[in-house]
Amino acid sequence: MKTISSTRTIHRCRQRRIYYMLTYFRWSKIRWLVLGILFTIFLVQFIQTRSVTYPVYFRMLFGTYFPNIFGVFSDESETTTIAPEIVIDMNDRTPSYKLVLRADDRTYIDPDRAQAQLLENLKLYETCQHDPLTTVVHIGPFLGDFGLYAAACGCIVYIFEPQPTLIPLINSSIRHNEFSTYRVRLFNKVVNDLPSNTSVQYPPGDGSPSALDDPATVTTIQLDDIDWPSQSIYLLKIDAEGFEMNVFHSAKNLFAQKRVRHLIFKYHPWLIDRGTQKELLPYVSKEFKAKFIYCLYRTENIIYGPLRPRDIQLFYDQHVNVDLPADVYAALDENAKRATIKSQRYNTNKNVAF
Repeated sequence: MKTISSTRTIHRCRQRRIYYMLTYFRWSKIRWLVLGILFTIFLVQFIQTRSVTYPVYFRMLFGTYFPNIFGVFSDESETTTIAPEIVIDMNDRTPSYKLVLRADDRTYIDPDRAQAQLLENLKLYETCQHDPLTTVVHIGPFLGDFGLYAAACGCIVYIFEPQPTLIPLINSSIRHNEFSTYRVRLFNKVVNDLPSNTSVQYPPGDGSPSALDDPATVTTIQLDDIDWPSQSIYLLKIDAEGFEMNVFHSAKNLFAQKRVRHLIFKYHPWLIDRGTQKELLPYVSKEFKAKFIYCLYRTENIIYGPLRPRDIQLFYDQHVNVDLPADVYAALDENAKRATIKSQRYNTNKNVAF
């Protein structure tokens, strides 16, 4: 009897061991599945917010999926202001600066790598330190990051933002960086070729700005009507969401008098009137007599160009076919030298098909 009892006991132990092992393996599969999902979320969020420091990134990640523990993580590079605004220390380049944004806007702070390379080639920081009257103009800044960086370099900055809801955020960024109103001048206006102080609807509902009989959201301003603090604008950056040609027309005198040395504008091949977009590069080349024109993509640390006449003619077709936005840099300074910009030939550009 003892032998039978002992055999049964051993058998039960073996059964229990097999049961626990099977249970362990079942839970291991679930555990690996959960870890895989969490890693995927981590990877996606990291790609979207790779411009910020790691402590800030982890705070954003946990703040999105676990809002109840959002206050557990803290870092000097981010301080909470009046909800829902947060302050980010933008240290992806030197000098660093603080940027105020809403939590929902954090996916828009991905660094513009090619633009950073361009500003380094143009020696923006050294130029502004040497001449404090160096003027930078940013039209359509959204959160104002480009203008804030220029101000951190020591430039005088003019910012024109048509969206009234973004003005408090940019003003808050100006205060957090302790920039004076002399250093950074913010305007809630639409830069357009309509007469200055014309009331317009923004955003335009029919694809083009139209004058209204009654006062609307914002008013217009022409760049030619501004009393600039220096003889020339060192750098003019435009992101007018398809209305770049209207901005160009508002500055006819500035361009004719060669008072704009460097021009960067966003190229949206599918926005608004495609015919107008197609003429942008030929217009800049012929009317402004650009000495060199280059192409930039924000996700790459590469500048392509200078573009040849053939490239300029084909540029629109190449980009509209793949719905690919780009930044275009035009050197308008008569003394500009090709060696200043470290670039690759445009025909090696892997973003478009040749």
